[in-house]
This record gives sequence, C-alpha cells and structure tokens, in this order.
Amino acid sequence: MYGIFGSGLLFIVNGVLITLLLVGFLIFGLSNPKTSSVQNIESDIHIQQTAENEFFNEYMQGDHSEDNPFFILDPYNMSPLTGLIMFETDVPSSYKLVVLGKTTEADIEYVTPLTTYHFIPVLGLYPDYTNTIELFEIVDGTEILLTTFEIETSPLPEIIQSPTVIETTYEYFGDDLMMLMPALGGNPVAYDYAGDVRWYLSTNLSWAPTLLNNGRLLLGTNRIIAEPYYTTGLYEIDFLGKIYVEYIVPGGFHHDVHEMNNGNLLIGTNDFLGTVEDVIIEMNRLTGEIVNTWYIEDYLPKQEGMSEMWTPHDWYHNNSVFYDENTDSIILSGRHQDIVISIDYTTDELNWVIGDPNTWSEEIVDNYFFTPIGTSFEWQYAQHSAIVLEDGNIFMFDNGNNRSKEREFDIEANNNYSRGVIYDIDTFNMTIDQVYQFGKELGSDFYSPHISNIDYYADDNYLIHSGGHSSINGEVLNIPVLLSEDFEDAVLNSITIEVLNNDIAYRLEIANNYYQAKRISLYNDLTCFNLGPTSILGNYMVTKEVSYEIEKSFSLFDTVPPIYGLSLLKEDNRLVVDGVFNNNELVYLVLENDNERFVYHIPTSKNTYLAMCTILTDLDDTNISFYINEEEVEGVFNVYLYVNGHEYNTYRKVNFK
Repeated sequence: MYGIFGSGLLFIVNGVLITLLLVGFLIFGLSNPKTSSVQNIESDIHIQQTAENEFFNEYMQGDHSEDNPFFILDPYNMSPLTGLIMFETDVPSSYKLVVLGKTTEADIEYVTPLTTYHFIPVLGLYPDYTNTIELFEIVDGTEILLTTFEIETSPLPEIIQSPTVIETTYEYFGDDLMMLMPALGGNPVAYDYAGDVRWYLSTNLSWAPTLLNNGRLLLGTNRIIAEPYYTTGLYEIDFLGKIYVEYIVPGGFHHDVHEMNNGNLLIGTNDFLGTVEDVIIEMNRLTGEIVNTWYIEDYLPKQEGMSEMWTPHDWYHNNSVFYDENTDSIILSGRHQDIVISIDYTTDELNWVIGDPNTWSEEIVDNYFFTPIGTSFEWQYAQHSAIVLEDGNIFMFDNGNNRSKEREFDIEANNNYSRGVIYDIDTFNMTIDQVYQFGKELGSDFYSPHISNIDYYADDNYLIHSGGHSSINGEVLNIPVLLSEDFEDAVLNSITIEVLNNDIAYRLEIANNYYQAKRISLYNDLTCFNLGPTSILGNYMVTKEVSYEIEKSFSLFDTVPPIYGLSLLKEDNRLVVDGVFNNNELVYLVLENDNERFVYHIPTSKNTYLAMCTILTDLDDTNISFYINEEEVEGVFNVYLYVNGHEYNTYRKVNFK
C-alpha cells in the first residue's frame, strides 16, 4: 500500500515504513533541469533575407562590370538549378543569356531589358552537371560574346524521379517545361521536352501552382496550420525561389487559388467550426484584408448528393476556385457531392449546379440542375479543376469515381477511367451537352481516383493530367493510395497529356503521384528580379483559449515523460507544439508568467477535422501539431503541459515579442 504525506511518498514494504522525499530532486536520479528558452527556428523569409543581405554585401565590396560579373548559385536557398548574375554599366545596355542544353534544341535563352543595373536570373540548369552559361552583349542588333561561366550543380534529391515515358517534339513543346506539384510532401519539379529536370524547389511548397499576371508563381507555404494539409497561406515567388509576398490566410489554405481580374485572390480555406473545405474568401492583394467570404453551406444542403467519400466534417471538399468575368460568378468544385456550382458574385445567389441529380431532393434538382441532351452524354464524378472557357463552356477533370451516385451501380476501378470533359451549358433552358472528352479511350491506366487537373491553351489544344493512378498486384485502386492498408506495395503512376487536334502531342509518365501539372516558361516578357524584403500580408486565426481551471492530479514525474515526444519550436510569428498522445486524451498547454496565464486545449481526437486525405492509421496514438500565434500573446512565459490532469513542467521559456 502507499499514501501521500507532506512532500513525500509513504511505502509499506514487508512491514517497514519507507519515506521518499521529493524535495528539490527525485531520488530516482532525475533532477529538475534548468529552465531554458524554446528553440527558435528561422522562417523561409528570415533565411532568405539573411542570404540576400550576405550576397549583396559581397557584391558591393567588388567592382563588378560586364567583364567581371558577380555570380551566385541558388541565391535564396530554394531553387538549386538557378543562379543570379549581377553587374553595372555606365550606359543602358541589353544582354543575351544562354543556358546551353545537352542538345542545341535544349538551350534556354533570355534577353534582358535596357538598363544600367543588371540583375539577371539564370534559370534552367541541369542537376549533377557542369553547366555552361554564355553572356552576350547586344550592340545595334549584334550579339558579342562577353564571358562564359562553368557552373557545377548537385545531384537531385532521391524523391525526384526521372520520367518512365516522355513523348513529344521540340517543334511542339519548345523551351517550355512541365511543372509537377507533389500530392503530399515532396518537391515541385519541372521537366523539359527531353524529360530532363531543369528546375525544382528544395522545399515542399504545395497545392495548385498559379501563374500570376506579374509573371510570378503562387504556391502554398510549407508550414501547416492544421492537419492533415492546411497551410498557413501562400507564397508569391519567382523561379529563383525568392519570396516576394507571404499571404497569411486565417483559416489556412488548401487546394486552389485564383487571381481575379482586379488582382484580388479567391482562396479555398476553412473556418474549423466543425467542418472543413467549405469556405471561400476574397483577399485584397495589396493589404491582405479579407473583403468577401462565402460559406458553401449557405447555398447547399450538406446531406444530399453524398458521394462515397462524404463525411460530416468534409461534406463538400471544395478543390477548385475560379472567377468567370463574363457572368460575374464564382465556380466551385465539390468533390464529395460530385458537383460543380456557380455563385453570382454580386447577388450572392446560387446560379446552377452541374452533376448527377440522383440522391438530390426534387426542389434542388428542379431549381438548379441541368437536363442532359445529346447521345454521348456522361456525368462527371469526384471532379477537379473546373474552369470556364471563353465561349462559356465548362472544362474540368472528371476523376470518375464509381461513375454512379448509387452504390449498387458502381463501376470497379479496373474497368473505370478518368478524362477531361467539356460541357456546353444553356442557362436559359437549363440543358447541358457534352461537347468534348479525352481520356475514356485510355481505360483504367488513366484512372485517377483523386487529385489531377486540366488546362486550356486554345480550341483543340488542352492539358489533361491524371496524377493519382495506383495499383496493387494488378488491381487498380479506387481510393488514394495512402488510404490503402498495403500502400507500401502499390505501383504508382502519373500521366500528363497534351492533346492537339485530338492527337497526343505530349505525354509524360512518372512512377509517382502528382497533384497537378502546369506548363511553364522560365523566362517571359514579365521576367523581373528585384532585391528587397518580403511583404507579409494578412492575419492568423486566433488560437482559442480555455477559460476554466484545470483539475490537477498527483504526478510522480515533474518533467514531461519521453513517451509524449513533446517538441516546442518558436517560429518568427508562432509557437509550434508537436507531441504524441493517445486518441481522445485530455491535453492542455499552459503559458504562465507572474502577470498572465493562458490555457489552450490541444485536441487529440482523430475526427476533429477529418478530411478525405487523412491517413487512418495508428488509431491508439496521435501525432499532434498545435500552434499559438504571436499576435495573440506578448511577453516571456513558462510552458507547462497537462495530460489527463497531470501537470508537467517543460522547463522551457518562450518569448512572444
């Protein structure tokens, strides 16, 4: 038996009373550690600003002219196959840069604007290769070779793979690259017409790659705001990897963003009030202010049209956003109801719904659904990437999951297919006609039950990317591969096709899954590099506090037990808390100093924000990430952990500036 007495424990062992004092230290040899500060980790922005200051100071210390240019490889520690040439001239001059390819056709060229300050991005290097760069001065239309650079690059990271199939011609594809975005984790990467990697990012920036009107890229950040994949927001970057703007999204960013004609951004986000992936915001591009918010539940019933992937938490699963200027409407793709919807931007009314009307109520169908016409019509299912073409037609990637709303009529994955499909809609008569499809003829090899996208170049010239094909022992999977118990045995494939006049003009296959594909040009008329700090726009969502007192129970150990794997890291603007806890365990984090006390409940239930792509493994314990934003608290605090009423001192201090 045992009991508690004063500051010790009383044990009776074989009739002998033993007291173990717990004053100052534990007799088990575990003395209280000295309190220290939480480890600070530098953000991408801080790292890049430090790097820019260093290389610019080095540049300024030298006398760099066209005969003695300054060069730095991967100046922002983000894009290893790029570099930067810097020099000045007394009079405005123009130059031609040539990155020599392994063949003459693979050369990549860029002509600089007329200026006296020459900051020239070097893009399109080969990995693990001695690259040759030529710099020409252009004088009265004549190109004069000034200097040649020999640049050694490092090998690719193992996660980046070479194509298993690359079929196209230089005459068709030219100097463009095909950029592939990873599905979950990995590196954005781009391949030239020959299948060689000519660009990649060394960090995991995610989701749909958006090419902005200023020539830059918009990608999801590599910081998570909530599991499984909601990022803190977006980075606006150039191909050097320099971050010009960070857009912070309060409810996190997922799947897709669209640049409107006024420059504002339509962003897929969440409010985390019981559901996810059912909120759209419009962010002012200049201020980061949210000027409009749309809650999809205001337009649709949650429990109608439910697909096989539907859950109460992730009932709509919005995976694409698009603004159609001609009709002043927002187009949204809801994977978990197998529908694409249109919302009037000005009146806030639901315009129409494209999708199989089975399992929807008569009232919704009669008011918003289309009636199909034509002999070859098929509905889309679990679609992605819905856009409006110039003629008003709707183009999307039809994943085709089950090809039915009713389970008894489901088509097996081995007999299924995905495709790009174009619908002609008549909003006056409410009819819909299928006017184009490509992919059905490729069969189950082209079947992707998740991710994927399309793009439009011109009439009869389209990109159709089937990025999520997987099979195990010859059986094609009908679910994302990571949701399969045997995912380690799966064979993966990603097929990116460009169709020209109904013929395949480009085909790229890689033995992996990729979220989206985007054809890019490293250099264009908008190519412009600028020095200077990153703008940070927008605000984080306030971390909810707990207002009641925590009930404490006795704990033998004063320090945090190793089984919880607790990690505390301080980023520039938030505290990141990682740990491993049993499912539904009661966990709190407490910040406390002489003046204030903040209590936060750390949710450990796996169903808190259950999204379609959550990996349902390790049901007994949960890897948890939790965040406390700097703008909510100010000062230096001691950090304590409470688990099921037991108080543990982390012996760490955190400074919220």
